[in-house]
Amino acid sequence: MKKSTPLYYDDEIDLIALFKIIWDGKIKILLITIISFLIGLGYNSQTPRNYLNSFTINPSEAVEFVKIDNIQNLLKSNQSNQSNQLYLDRFINELADYEEFLASVKKYKKIQENFSKHKIEDQEMELFKYTKLLKIVKQSKLKNYLINFKWHNVDEAKDIFQDTINLTLINLEKSIFEELDLLIENKYYSKDLDYLKSQRWIAKELNISDIPYGYTGKPFYLRGYVAIDKEIEVFKNNLKILKTEINSFAKENIKWIKYDIDFIEEKSLKNTKLILMISILLGLICGVFFVLISNAFKPHTAPRKTR
Repeated sequence: MKKSTPLYYDDEIDLIALFKIIWDGKIKILLITIISFLIGLGYNSQTPRNYLNSFTINPSEAVEFVKIDNIQNLLKSNQSNQSNQLYLDRFINELADYEEFLASVKKYKKIQENFSKHKIEDQEMELFKYTKLLKIVKQSKLKNYLINFKWHNVDEAKDIFQDTINLTLINLEKSIFEELDLLIENKYYSKDLDYLKSQRWIAKELNISDIPYGYTGKPFYLRGYVAIDKEIEVFKNNLKILKTEINSFAKENIKWIKYDIDFIEEKSLKNTKLILMISILLGLICGVFFVLISNAFKPHTAPRKTR
């Protein structure tokens, strides 16, 4: 009958005995390590493969915004001559509300299947959880933005990126043209124009058509309705020019930002090598502990004392 090897002599660890126990139990340690490795292999195969997809969005060339700067100058807007960087920042602000991103993600079958498991009132909350997958990082030195997106399929990630950008650009462009319309309304449908029309009516009623010596003071109706008509005509001509410029600008393919979706970078977040190394290490540790504990519970034979 094989005797167990005692580890302690006078409260001291016998390292030679310790290594002998481990060596004698090497088969058990190997078997436990193999089992741990197989468990790690199975876990790795069941773990979904995710990727970190990244690409950069840069400010567009300043030449893209010459026409809109001209329009804003005609309107004498304090928003005139916005830099290409500001348009990029506005795009990012629009993107950062996640509305366009969630609209793009929601189209995919996997997400829809996940929604079907939840009540209708909870689906919006479940959808919002996907915002954690998208991260916007400002690179201050380069004046651009890095977009990171975790997704299980690289091709799908690229499609989601493109769809999100397209929707964001549509909303950005809509807000910019709405601002232009508001500026026009404030300038050409303001109290100034209403004032001119009311003064013309007074001049007409008083039959003041024109003042030969070129009166330019107030009240305005004393200038005569002919002069007031000229003022109104100038307003309308300027309005027509602006609307023509805006319509022409709206038909152009404006590049509000600069990016190339084909330069997307993919990095696997699933580290198979690390998983297998950890499983082997855990197997070795568990195997050693098992052998040592098994040995501790075996009856020890006291060494014979020599006279």
